[in-house]
Amino acid sequence: MSKRLLPALLAALALAVVLASCGGGGSSTITEKTVMRKARSAPGKTYLPDAATGRPLVKPTTYHFPGDGDLTAQGLRWHAWGEAKATAFGTIAEHPANGLVDTFAGSVTASAPRTCNGARYYTEVMAHLPQQADYVPTEPTKLSTPCD
Repeated sequence: MSKRLLPALLAALALAVVLASCGGGGSSTITEKTVMRKARSAPGKTYLPDAATGRPLVKPTTYHFPGDGDLTAQGLRWHAWGEAKATAFGTIAEHPANGLVDTFAGSVTASAPRTCNGARYYTEVMAHLPQQADYVPTEPTKLSTPCD
């Protein structure tokens, strides 16, 4: 038994010496802070061009996505408007060719802002619908600015 006890005692003694030499016996506390900073909107107006007409809209409460699926977002409440990515939550109605309208809770994301004539224009917009929708976009709709 003493043959096993001696190496364990030597290892404990070595560990005690190493720990004692690490810092004078005092304790120190490291405090980390995470600072959250809200992104700032760019100065000036920010627009979301209408996908069909290109007409500039500011925080639209209704937005129409022409083409496949024929989607209309309504009751949009925007968050982070003017920042690199703005999101709105509301109701999205799907108007398929069969004439039956399906309505879903969903969201719309406007992104990829570009400056044109002193104003910012979002150049991409995407509707987010649940998987059970007949048409679920997989890529954002590209939008034009007056400078294109």
